[in-house]
Amino acid sequence: MEQARVGYDDSPAWIEALCRIPQEWTIGDGLVRLHERFERASPDLSDSARAMALIRLRLVAEPDLAEAWQIYSYDKRLRPSPYLDDCEVGYFDGKRRDVVRYDDRLEACADFIVREARSILANA
Repeated sequence: MEQARVGYDDSPAWIEALCRIPQEWTIGDGLVRLHERFERASPDLSDSARAMALIRLRLVAEPDLAEAWQIYSYDKRLRPSPYLDDCEVGYFDGKRRDVVRYDDRLEACADFIVREARSILANA
């Protein structure tokens, strides 16, 4: 029996809310509002690989979202926190740590989004 492929149209609602955060939030909105956006998205991050796969599918459908996340990462001023630098993802606390380099920019972005969501939601 062939396993059904999960596509963007089959994604849970939290994918859209999460992926749109950098387009809807600006630095002037403050950290509280950023945290509220992540809380409202209510992402299911219990299975990181699944979450990353679903997020990547969403980014494939609209690559401008990946660019918005890249700008968001470059604009961040918090330490320690996750970062995204093209195909590289990690944590920055004055030094780059837990660095992963991807061949695929959208996969790197999906990893960053999961790391960022975990970081923001953990620092309530």
